[in-house]
Amino acid sequence: MPTLIAHIKSIEGYTTTYRKAWLEKQNVVEDVYDNWERSYHDLLRLLQVMQKFLPGMVVEKETLLMPPQGGQPVESFIMFHRLFWSFRPCIDGFQYCKPIIHVNGTWLYSKYRVTLFVAVAKDGNNKILLIAFAIVESESVRAWQFFLRNLKRHGTPQHGLCLILDRHQLIKSVYSRHDSGWTTQNSVHVFCRHIA
Repeated sequence: MPTLIAHIKSIEGYTTTYRKAWLEKQNVVEDVYDNWERSYHDLLRLLQVMQKFLPGMVVEKETLLMPPQGGQPVESFIMFHRLFWSFRPCIDGFQYCKPIIHVNGTWLYSKYRVTLFVAVAKDGNNKILLIAFAIVESESVRAWQFFLRNLKRHGTPQHGLCLILDRHQLIKSVYSRHDSGWTTQNSVHVFCRHIA
């Protein structure tokens, strides 16, 4: 913001407040990229287009049926809940990587407070390959189950894999569940903070 304020002063000779500069920046971003609600609403349509033009892209989504709120005479609507995706080159490239997968999650800081899950591996040249992604509501048992189940089904169906987890108890408990796809017969899990 200080750069924007300085730019306005150099052009207009006027020093604006931080708040005014921030609000105007938000308006410009909305003019260029559309607003948050519209972008969020268009997410599923964008994914359909990507699947059409990126053959083999995997998309798994979960939605919720939301009842009308506030006594308004509006019909129920479907709301985005969770999303998993992976690109075919990433899935195909994993077969040339070390059989080690690191999964982790991070919070996204924006209007919609959601969590991004990522699965990565290293190739023979020690370069990181992104395998799969998910956007979920939070780090919960069901969210991790959604991600790990789809990761095993679509991205890493091989046996004999090592899954590196942080010491988050939710991930450990999901790994141990029979419906996650990850079992002690087809994989092993270890704890680590960073892929090495």
